[in-house]
Amino acid sequence: MVKVNSTRAGKILETPRFFQPEVTPGMRKFPGDEISLWVEMDGDFQSVKNLSFSGVLEPAQILLLESMGSLLVGKKTALLETLTVRECEAFLRDRNSEPALEGLGSNEDKLFQTIFQWLRAWPFKNFSHNYVYPREKGPFRHLRLADKVRELKAFLTSAEISTLYQSTRLPELVDVEELTVYVAAPYSNESDRTLFEKLHEKGVAVFNEDELNFIPES
Repeated sequence: MVKVNSTRAGKILETPRFFQPEVTPGMRKFPGDEISLWVEMDGDFQSVKNLSFSGVLEPAQILLLESMGSLLVGKKTALLETLTVRECEAFLRDRNSEPALEGLGSNEDKLFQTIFQWLRAWPFKNFSHNYVYPREKGPFRHLRLADKVRELKAFLTSAEISTLYQSTRLPELVDVEELTVYVAAPYSNESDRTLFEKLHEKGVAVFNEDELNFIPES
């Protein structure tokens, strides 16, 4: 059990800024089984305008999520690439710099890194355009690896793919080898496999590469 030590953390628990007692329309459920968490974020791929969360959460989890919200809102979403549980915990400390949460371990760190990763792929509502491959770059197969990665990431975070995966975790690029694309995506049931097949078909069409092959990594 994680113990709450700081006065600041106690005050945040009394009057949280981002936590909502009930799940509201527009919130998305975190796909993992380790935590009962629902989140809604407003903004775009440049910055987060607002954030709210709900769920059956322990006090320490609420505090870390409150800290995450305070550190994230008004900032670039790229912050989620480097944000750590240690930074969130430090935000909750009193001026004496003693740990605000006593007993945090590797399990919490691993869980929140997964949450941060999930939020990096958030399908913002006001992101409204589909991806179009720049034909002036020439055939996709001839691109440098860095350029392939850049174009694939733009495709996987486009409005079209966000709409396709609106009720589940968004796919994320893992690696590229020539025309083989490894993608982290749900693939545990028939519905997941159907979604991934549609993703593959869209990728082949968008990049105009019949031999482009998307491989799932769940």
